[in-house]
Amino acid sequence: MHTYNVPLDYTWNIKISSFDVGQDRRMKLSSILKYQQEVGELHFDIGGLGFEELVRNGMAFVITRARAKIHRMPKLNEQLSLTTWHRDSKGAQFFRCYQYSDAGGNPLIESVSAFALVDPETHRVLRPSEFLKFGIATQPARVNGCPDPEKIQVPANLIDAGIRKVGWSDIDYNGHLNNTVYADIVADCLPKDLRRLEISEFSINFQSEALEGEEISLKTLADMETKQFWLAGGHKRGRCFEASVKFAG
Repeated sequence: MHTYNVPLDYTWNIKISSFDVGQDRRMKLSSILKYQQEVGELHFDIGGLGFEELVRNGMAFVITRARAKIHRMPKLNEQLSLTTWHRDSKGAQFFRCYQYSDAGGNPLIESVSAFALVDPETHRVLRPSEFLKFGIATQPARVNGCPDPEKIQVPANLIDAGIRKVGWSDIDYNGHLNNTVYADIVADCLPKDLRRLEISEFSINFQSEALEGEEISLKTLADMETKQFWLAGGHKRGRCFEASVKFAG
């Protein structure tokens, strides 16, 4: 059995560019997920186990949940470091941690994502042992300041918020709506009174893939007193995703 020399962690030095920010010049939620998606790929790829090699071995990682604790949102032109590590597995889920730090080493964003290992052809869920047999080290005791993502408790009294049709530009190499685009959908649905506030936490659960041409029915609820926002999206085949955003101040 071939083993791969994947390091315990990987650090990527990045600069927040104009396409990473919104009108307020702060990093967009989707940019957080985009960098995390890429740094995880870079981490495994440096050890010879990138996406193509995983597929060659009959497996692929699919994100199921993500959660981020945001101490301060990075700003335009800010220099940061993003460190990631493959932590461990619980049941059928794998957990990966991320930490965005400023130039002084202070944490800006701490995040944890959960993944399922699947057969890319059949989408059958594979056992963690199928991946760990490659000699990938786990670090179950190495955590950051973000709790593991959990099932989002969406209120029952959500309000209809329109339809989002999945376009061709939304689709990634897996053939469905890329997980980072969901964060833009969340941001587009935020009430104006909440947009001006600093986001302190973001959680999203991915439940059923969305395909090109499908329409996602959106339902939202904003609690201005607790400064929290919920969004749920569904298509003809059932619930697609759920998300929550918490705000500071």
